[in-house]
Amino acid sequence: MPAFRYKAKNAEGQSVEGVIEASDERTAAVDLRQKGYYILSICKLHGYPRTSIARSKSMFDVFCRWFYNPIFGGATVAQLAFFYRQLASMIRAGIPLVQTMSSLRTRAGNRRLRKIANETMEYLRQGGRLSESLSRYPWMFSEMQIHLLRAGEEAGTLDHMVERIADMLDREVRLRQRLRLATLYPKILVLAVIFIPAFPVLIFQGPQAYFNKTIANIIPVALYLAVIWVLYRILYQFFSFRCLIDHLKLCLPGIGKIVRSACHARFYRVLAAMVAAGVPLSQGLKFASDSSGNSVIGSRLKKAIPNIERGHSLTDSLAETRVLPTVAIEMLSTGEQTGSVDSMLDKVAEYTENDLETVTAQTTIVLGVILLLGIAAYVGKVVVTFYLAQYGKLVNQSW
Repeated sequence: MPAFRYKAKNAEGQSVEGVIEASDERTAAVDLRQKGYYILSICKLHGYPRTSIARSKSMFDVFCRWFYNPIFGGATVAQLAFFYRQLASMIRAGIPLVQTMSSLRTRAGNRRLRKIANETMEYLRQGGRLSESLSRYPWMFSEMQIHLLRAGEEAGTLDHMVERIADMLDREVRLRQRLRLATLYPKILVLAVIFIPAFPVLIFQGPQAYFNKTIANIIPVALYLAVIWVLYRILYQFFSFRCLIDHLKLCLPGIGKIVRSACHARFYRVLAAMVAAGVPLSQGLKFASDSSGNSVIGSRLKKAIPNIERGHSLTDSLAETRVLPTVAIEMLSTGEQTGSVDSMLDKVAEYTENDLETVTAQTTIVLGVILLLGIAAYVGKVVVTFYLAQYGKLVNQSW
């Protein structure tokens, strides 16, 4: 019989590792849950890949797992938000999860989401959990979402957790829409700089010369950027590369503050959801740190876990990490004193998100002005070059 190595948490929140024999991974997971364990990971021994992230020995599946799916297998944030919103509505209405997935496999707004809903329906029919099923698609569902789903399943508040995920995704959609709107004018200016200065070529030399002057010069740059983007998506699956990128994000002037505020807000939201679900504080802090969206910030926040396990307060433990701003620590201290940590965390998250929107708007305006000045300098260079060329022709003709 196959053997599976597992990592889990027992009823007291202590880490447990071991090996269990079962016919397949689902049976092993069921046996561990019956023992009261909260499963963190299961992998088959003897070098077999983890089915929880949909690995397979065939070359085609390996290609899909590491190359195709990270690049083309995802969905937009708006599509994911709609998926979770429908899921929460049907769970709250009392519809069983199998029937819910049966409905979503035809109603989801993305073809890949419909396929996942169909596979999840079959997984649930065989006794699996929703979080376990969705964790097989890491290119579609983030760790934060999986952690929240697991917490909801353990606490019996799955509908509330799914609703929280949908709310967070909706806020992200609104933020992205504001960014697109704020950067629309600079984008139009960039296109104008690319195509408008070459109009004399179109008029006097024809479409072919205009194409060579504009689009033909853009194609190599576009291909170069596409290759960089593909390599980035592939390499971002490896932890060491993610750590490097996350560190660089925090070091960028202006951008670093935005990234830091976004990670803090996500941490507050996830921790509030974990506390509200009754998850042990140390375990909830670990999940929230992993879900912050930045490995550097997450690793520093995890340093508070040993202090919490020794009985220190959440406020003191987080203050020692020197990651969160003083205002957030003070608000969290008030929440601990009044016994409303989860609601105070939500208020801190809302405060941070409002501040994030302000900083993002200011940074976008500054970047837009810099881009506008750069475009003006380019246009000035084109004009000066044109008149110098004409002046040179006149001088040559006079001689």
